Amino acid sequence: MGQIKTLFLLRHGLLILLSGFLLLSACATVPTDPIAREEYEQRNDPLEPMNRKISSFNMVVNKYIYRPFSHIYRQMTPEFVRTGITNFSTNLRQPVIFVNAILQGDFEDGAQTFGRFFTNTTLGIGGLFDVATKFDIAAPQKDFGQTLYKWGLKQEGPYLVIPFLGPSNVRDTTGMVAGFFIDPVDWALPKAEKGLLWWRYGIQAVSDVNKSTDLIYNLEQSSVDPYATMRTMYRQNRRQFLSGDDESAKENYDFDFPDFEESDDEF
Repeated sequence: MGQIKTLFLLRHGLLILLSGFLLLSACATVPTDPIAREEYEQRNDPLEPMNRKISSFNMVVNKYIYRPFSHIYRQMTPEFVRTGITNFSTNLRQPVIFVNAILQGDFEDGAQTFGRFFTNTTLGIGGLFDVATKFDIAAPQKDFGQTLYKWGLKQEGPYLVIPFLGPSNVRDTTGMVAGFFIDPVDWALPKAEKGLLWWRYGIQAVSDVNKSTDLIYNLEQSSVDPYATMRTMYRQNRRQFLSGDDESAKENYDFDFPDFEESDDEF
């Protein structure tokens, strides 16, 4: 029961956080100088001072927590186990992708997603093996931020940096929160088994952290302004994804950057 209450508080905490972002955005000072005003609107980042502080915090967390954890994880975990964890995490995302495909009226992608989930859950032993790919079953990528876009919410809203999670915007943050509520796995689990959700989120976190930590670290080391570079990269990849360029679609859009190779270099 305590875990259910914790999940409830987490969801509503995210909603409160989003409301705070919107209020701060509305109160942000807009430059009066025409040139400065044009640059301000082009950046679409009225919360930049706060966002930069959160981004710096995320960089520290990435450097001293996520990256060392990822390094140890790769050193101590065989590749086939890491692949299985990634496959399992990806399979757990399929139900919410299916729901978003249906909400977007994309029944072909919905059928593909259902086929992947059914195939990998059964023949792939709960999703540990990606059998669907071997059967050439496509892997559509959908999320509720994209659903809002398809429904006509074309304006993404101000740029946001979410603590621990990274780049986003008002529309996609709203979609992220809504994603908690429309996830069929959550609704399907009996109350007595809600604790399994924490195992699920933990597994997904391990997969996501391992996928993004080196890239973020290298970006910090090589870029003159990592914050501005990350903002540009996020927006470019996100807009390509929303425009239907499937080559740019990644599983975790909060770190939706180009692919990179795992590195076991010393840190």
